[in-house]
Amino acid sequence: MKITNGQQHYLNAIRQNKKTTIEMTNKAAEVKKQSEQTSVEISDEAKKLAQANLAAAPSEKAKAIKQAIQNGTYQVSTEKIAQSIVNHITEQKKAAE
Repeated sequence: MKITNGQQHYLNAIRQNKKTTIEMTNKAAEVKKQSEQTSVEISDEAKKLAQANLAAAPSEKAKAIKQAIQNGTYQVSTEKIAQSIVNHITEQKKAAE
């Protein structure tokens, strides 16, 4: 007859925890190894598109608006904003019909 006080269950839990930790460590190392081998190449078309976007970046109008905001002289037209909201709602209603 073997008498135990629950230590075997405790020891099994510790063994399982160690096993899980080792497995997770191995998986993490494998993922890291795979990510180190990943490479990305940018096509010529993508490079040209990026250059075009940089060239067309902030227009003169955008620069002027930014400067006015920084100076505190930018005037917001509440009428234009309200009209745009009304136009947008009208378009949504037409599209829903």
